[in-house]
Amino acid sequence: MLYKKERPAILMFNDGRYFEGIGFGATKKVHGEIVFTTITGAGYNETLTDPSYKGQIVVMTHPLIGNYGVPAWEKDEVGIWKFFESDSIKLNGLIVNECCKNPSHYESVKTLNEFLLEEDVPGIEWIDTRAITKILREEGVKLGLLAVYNPGEQPDLEKLKEEAREVEDPNLRNLASEVSTQDVVHYKPLQIKGRIVVLDLGVKLNILRNFVKRQLEVIVVPHYYSYEQIIALDPNGVFISNGPGDPAIYKNAIEVTRQLIENNIPTMGICLGNQIIGLAGGGSSYKLKYGHRGGNKTVINPYTKRCFITSQNHGFCVKDFEKGGFKEFLKNIDDESNEGLIHEHKKVLAVQFHPEASPGPLDSLYLFDKFIEMMGV
Repeated sequence: MLYKKERPAILMFNDGRYFEGIGFGATKKVHGEIVFTTITGAGYNETLTDPSYKGQIVVMTHPLIGNYGVPAWEKDEVGIWKFFESDSIKLNGLIVNECCKNPSHYESVKTLNEFLLEEDVPGIEWIDTRAITKILREEGVKLGLLAVYNPGEQPDLEKLKEEAREVEDPNLRNLASEVSTQDVVHYKPLQIKGRIVVLDLGVKLNILRNFVKRQLEVIVVPHYYSYEQIIALDPNGVFISNGPGDPAIYKNAIEVTRQLIENNIPTMGICLGNQIIGLAGGGSSYKLKYGHRGGNKTVINPYTKRCFITSQNHGFCVKDFEKGGFKEFLKNIDDESNEGLIHEHKKVLAVQFHPEASPGPLDSLYLFDKFIEMMGV
């Protein structure tokens, strides 16, 4: 072990390759899908708490993470957490080149190390994140494990290799059920001009903030809610949220969305929601080689040739949606995968990226207003 005076840590791929580093955060071992994100040094608090990373061990390609610390858990005037995307860290483990130990920011109340420690999430630093990212980009995402030990402990590499070979793909699970609300939650702005129901498959809180900011009452419902239960709440529109995992697993969400489309209920989807809408329209889904994760992904409108810089976090995509009456109004400029769907006759709009960013650019916030126009409120 290279760092005998520090906490030993090992990142082990399921093919037996491994990286040694220094541990921080929790002393434990976690399994998952190893992915990378290209966000810059800003946005790590949002990344940590993004429910779409459930089941994953995330590599941050930016070399220094944690330099502005972690803010306090505070809620805004309607009861939404201010600085995070959910109520806890959702990813399984964190991989960084260097974890900043002395952050500086007027809102910081703890270090990144302290945040991971209190949330019982392990991290590894002083590891070659560039080499790991090259492997993932060239070979595709990997299954594996991250193990952090106490000082003086000696990892058993052979046992770790054996355990890593048996790691199960988290995308085989219903990950949305692990991050979705289990209760109906209401958020009400001071002035209300409409009501939207959010089918929660792992919604990011900044999406809710954007709806509330636009004077919409927001009702968040569990992932298993039926079409009838949603319509009984008398919404002006329905939102299918982002979330983790393989979209084909979420049969209830697909059926709910199919009925929403059939009955011309104004419907919007983001990320996983885009995939669910595509599947509900008769399309199919597939897994990307290494996914799109970062705050600097370019999409293009094939009709106007206008480009947008977007924030993304997904490992799956949708295709063959045209037979359901959808057309593609945005696509990825790198691999031409789908980035946006709009129905030719129904009030349905969906994008594969995150217009609300957090972290990332704000080029596409207009999409929230476009959906409100569809609702007619």
